[in-house]
Amino acid sequence: MNRRQISLYGLLLLLLTGSGWFLFQQETRLQRETTSATGPDAFVKDLDLKVMGEQGQLEYRLKARHMTHYPHDKYFKLEKPDIKILQSNGDTWLIKSEHGEATEAADLIWLLGAVDIKRLPTVNSSPLHIVTSDLQVKPDDEIAETDNEATITSDEFLINAVGMKADFNNDTLELRSRVRGHYDDAS
Repeated sequence: MNRRQISLYGLLLLLLTGSGWFLFQQETRLQRETTSATGPDAFVKDLDLKVMGEQGQLEYRLKARHMTHYPHDKYFKLEKPDIKILQSNGDTWLIKSEHGEATEAADLIWLLGAVDIKRLPTVNSSPLHIVTSDLQVKPDDEIAETDNEATITSDEFLINAVGMKADFNNDTLELRSRVRGHYDDAS
C-alpha cells in the first residue's frame, strides 16, 4: 500500500467518524428538546374505555372528552369524565363531572368539582339522583366516596348529608354526618 492509499483510507475513516459523531449529537439534541420529566407523553380525544368481566359482560365504561397521560406521576387527567356502571341486577349508574384523574390501571378515579350521579329507573328500582363534589370512584369494587356535602333525591325522599359512601353493588348509601331529610310516603 502506498502513501496515497493510506491517506485516502485515513480521510475516509475520519469522515465516517465525524459523520457518526454529528448524527449522534443531532439525536441527543432532539431527545432533550422533546422529552419532559413532568409533562405528558400521550393524549387521546374522545376516550371510550370499556371494561369487561371474566364472562365477557360489560362491567363499566369510562368516557372522556380528552385524556392526557403523565408518565412521571403515573396518572391520567380527564376532561368531562363520564362513568357508566352496569350491574348484574340490571341497575345502571351514571356518574359525571367536569374534570377528573385516574390511575394508569383506571382502578381508582377521582371526579373533581361538581359530580352528578344517577341510577336509572328499572322495573325493580326507582330513579335516584345524587349531587356532590370531589368523588373517589373504585369502579372494580363499585364503590364511590366523598367527604363533601351530598344531596340524595328520589321520588319518595330528599336527604342532605356530609360525607357519603355509595356501594352500588349492594345498593347501599352510608351517610356519614349531619344527615337531614324529608320522606314523602305518597303511596
